[in-house]
Amino acid sequence: MPTTPATPDAREPEFAPGLRLDAVDLVGRTGSHRHVERTVPAPARDDLGPAMQPEEGADLLIDVELESVVEGIYAHGTVGAHLVGECSRCLDPVEQEFSSRLDELFLYPQKVKAADREDSVLLADDDTADLNPLVRDALAVDADERPLCRPDCPGLCPTCGFRMEDDPEHHHEVIDDRFAALEGFFEDDER
Repeated sequence: MPTTPATPDAREPEFAPGLRLDAVDLVGRTGSHRHVERTVPAPARDDLGPAMQPEEGADLLIDVELESVVEGIYAHGTVGAHLVGECSRCLDPVEQEFSSRLDELFLYPQKVKAADREDSVLLADDDTADLNPLVRDALAVDADERPLCRPDCPGLCPTCGFRMEDDPEHHHEVIDDRFAALEGFFEDDER
């Protein structure tokens, strides 16, 4: 589980601006809650990230309920986005509508034992709930790892890269190098 450092200088760079939600009005008011709907621009695509990602600047739709509980602030809701990528077989463009559930308890730092701090997600000292790690992880885990343009996509020829959909009969005669010397041996007998 990702941790959110409690000090502003130790924070990781934001995944997408606008995902740090102010919870100062909820801190210490057990039972109070607030609904947050927000559209934020997606960050630049990560070449080493998941196969399906939103285009840079595309809308990330955040719909979250923040609830004050005894231990901290409970955030639950959804993130939605339009993802783009390439078919894992033929490299054609693929698009996908994406929606994933967000659930996290941001603990008050004073409620967490020192031994448990590393495994906990903490509410920042400035009383904000940082959804950046949640949204980033949701996109990485819940988006298709091997997207397909269609379930029966034949892909590309493993030998030459030819697109198999264009000619399903495409194939290559492969001769084992160990038997290459015998290749013409029986040709005279056939005549």
